[in-house]
Amino acid sequence: MKQLCRVLAFAALLGALPIHASTFPDRPLRIVVPFAAGGNVDIVTRIVAGGLSEALGQSVVVENKAGANGVIGAEFVARSAADGYTLFIATAETMALNPFLMKSVPYDPLKDFAAIGLIDDFPFTLTVNPQLPVKTVSEFVAYARANQGKLNFSSWGTGSIGQIAFEQFNQATGIRMEHIPFKGAAPAIMAVATGEVHAFMATLSVARPQAASGRVRILAITTAERDPTAPEIPTLREMGVDVVIRGWHILAAPAATPASVVSRLNGALVTTVRRPDISEKLIGVGVRPVTSSADEAHATIRSENVRWRDVARKAGLKAE
Repeated sequence: MKQLCRVLAFAALLGALPIHASTFPDRPLRIVVPFAAGGNVDIVTRIVAGGLSEALGQSVVVENKAGANGVIGAEFVARSAADGYTLFIATAETMALNPFLMKSVPYDPLKDFAAIGLIDDFPFTLTVNPQLPVKTVSEFVAYARANQGKLNFSSWGTGSIGQIAFEQFNQATGIRMEHIPFKGAAPAIMAVATGEVHAFMATLSVARPQAASGRVRILAITTAERDPTAPEIPTLREMGVDVVIRGWHILAAPAATPASVVSRLNGALVTTVRRPDISEKLIGVGVRPVTSSADEAHATIRSENVRWRDVARKAGLKAE
């Protein structure tokens, strides 16, 4: 009888152990993008989602939950079931800037998420309406100084990296331009193309298609050295403006997601990003493919949390 009890207890223990490693995933997954469709985050996510679907053998749906500089999407995922089926595209806004720019954020970027892995990093571009009488950064700065306080710039939201990057540019050059926030990068770049707004510190992936059609003009890029994917674009440093800034995307899940599931997802993500066709697509939209372990991705979030806090302070942005 005692032997039978031991067997039954052992069987119950086995039944209680996680089975995620062998069964995950057994149904479709979704990746929540905390910004509007058509922007840099959305474009990259849809490229990666296709590769993840093949690597995992399940469909991967992309859901846009935009609003409050990424807070709505971030909170949704942080409160979702920690089973690996609801994932999140983490950005500097959601993981580093919001806690320092908002008086109250309904999630903790360092405690409420499990980092899965890095996807990429990417530069920004100083992009202007082509009707402005400027073709270089120095001409733009001179024009802005001559029209001090009369020009404006767009971003994909208050507290976005786009806004902070431009605020850094303003400080470095001593110009003043009014910030006009939009709900997403797509409407922000369209406002520049139509002349509603004068300039935008746009990601390369968003600015390049519009520049190719002549609807906007790219004056400079924010990398330390010229980007190999866009060698024709000079850096701000080359133009005498000491502003160097890059963004990044990290795939994440709710904090309590089992380690076995995180490991499975990391493996699939690394396989996806390293695929030549996926890498080519990512490079084609202006980002540099990057892979990492889950621990390395978490370390990146921690270090970037400190770095962007300092950037926000130097830019003079305060919690609202």
